Amino acid sequence: MYTSAAGKSCFLVVIEGPDRVGKATQASMLEKALTKGGRKTTVEEIPYNDKVTHPEIYRMLKSGAVNKHPVVFQTLQATNRRYFQATRLPDLAVHHDVLVLDRWNLSTHVYGTISGVDSETTVAMLEGIVEPDVTLVFDGDPFPKEGLDVWEADLEFQRKVRDRYLQYCANDPHSFVKIDAGRDKQVVHQECLETVLSRLR
Repeated sequence: MYTSAAGKSCFLVVIEGPDRVGKATQASMLEKALTKGGRKTTVEEIPYNDKVTHPEIYRMLKSGAVNKHPVVFQTLQATNRRYFQATRLPDLAVHHDVLVLDRWNLSTHVYGTISGVDSETTVAMLEGIVEPDVTLVFDGDPFPKEGLDVWEADLEFQRKVRDRYLQYCANDPHSFVKIDAGRDKQVVHQECLETVLSRLR
């Protein structure tokens, strides 16, 4: 449970997983269901559009610079999260009971390690960044999409990403809840909703 300096708290749900497995769709469905159930809920996509690190992150992904400078890339990601936590999160906590994040800390660990950033460096980058109350890890085959960035288009890289996420789920199933995203979206939604509600209780 995140608590701001003003004493306002909100429950943090993170949806993680490889690219193109339906995270954004399910985040939106979860927001609507929780709001309908009486909990003020909102969704934020990470990286947060801070107008500084956000465009540079996507420029590196499109140009391929992400493969040449993985530490720089993950530093930008961590900086983006710190900015979000310092400027956006406190205000969200004042007005909402639940915050659903499309990606957060786990993606930095997974993508960073696979791209060549050692775990000690990643841990240092994320020091002080709030941990979520529960992380839903989506597992499934990627859906088709045009205009892929260099990581999305690299099937071997995506296979490693998928395997690494599953390792986290196997090692700590309480913190990282595996969700089979290859099923009907309503079935996936129901499992996500039930998981979150059980933690909220």
